[in-house]
Amino acid sequence: MENLYESLIICDAHCDTAERIVDEGFNIGERSNSGHVDIPRLIEGKVSVQVFACWIGKPGERSGYYSARAKQMINGLYTQFGKNFNIIHPVLNAKDIQNAMSSGKISAIIGIEGGQAIEDNLYLLDVFYGLGVRIMTIVWGSTNWADASREPERHNGLTNFGKSVIKEMNRLGMIVDVSHSSDKTAYDVLDVSTVPIIASHSSAQAICGHPRNVNDKLIKAISKARGVICVNFCPEFLDEDYWKGKKTNPPSIDKVIEHIEHIANVGGIDCVGIGSDYDGMGPAPIGLEDVSKLPNIARKLSERGYKDDDIAKIMGGNFLRLFNEICK
Repeated sequence: MENLYESLIICDAHCDTAERIVDEGFNIGERSNSGHVDIPRLIEGKVSVQVFACWIGKPGERSGYYSARAKQMINGLYTQFGKNFNIIHPVLNAKDIQNAMSSGKISAIIGIEGGQAIEDNLYLLDVFYGLGVRIMTIVWGSTNWADASREPERHNGLTNFGKSVIKEMNRLGMIVDVSHSSDKTAYDVLDVSTVPIIASHSSAQAICGHPRNVNDKLIKAISKARGVICVNFCPEFLDEDYWKGKKTNPPSIDKVIEHIEHIANVGGIDCVGIGSDYDGMGPAPIGLEDVSKLPNIARKLSERGYKDDDIAKIMGGNFLRLFNEICK
């Protein structure tokens, strides 16, 4: 196990730390006693690749707000990466990640969470790609062109414009993320996309029935398209009792392992990864209190008899395979 631990490439497909940077003036270079992610804890957790999502806010803001908010958060991330350039490096493609790993740096991928950021304009999608965005969660709440999982259906999935967004993301080399999407939206994405897609921070609905989670049929469909579902650590999405009952003690790491195992059993070992949603929740699971604890997942999987190669896929190999295929 120690040999595996030293050689693991750990990739976390989603954190919300960008919001802290912009709204709290948070310095990711210093260890914090609050939140879940900073550079000292990324180093402790031996994280090789971290996706920093720019959550742009709830639907209903004025025109222009969302694109401006996304740019503000992207700028905040680059400022922090610049201050800590000797440790963390923004990456755009597979070669960048390779170079970062060779020099012992953490790879930072910039994402946008919420398709409102493009303000119903494909040109802005190209602008964000030029700013280094390599993954977009197409909905957080429903947009004018796609339905979300926790809101009334407005479009029966993707509109024609929504389908053009997916095609343009494919053309650019930007990963399509269907976390927060309604089932119909996700299936429409699968129909349109010519490359694998991701659910960057979604857990298994069979374990916890929260509408944000992914059902078995969709797990199989994403897997068939060579996509990846990255398990979310948010207690409400992990444990049915916690979601519906009193928010007392959060579930433990064992519940995260249960979701990982279920997705692997339903869709195969090649379709599951980690998408913590750190800094986007309150208390994290016991045993996964912050990003420094991510190697505990590998230890738990090893204790359950998983092969080293399969553990490596779950911890980051599957995400990296998808990123390398799309972001060339």
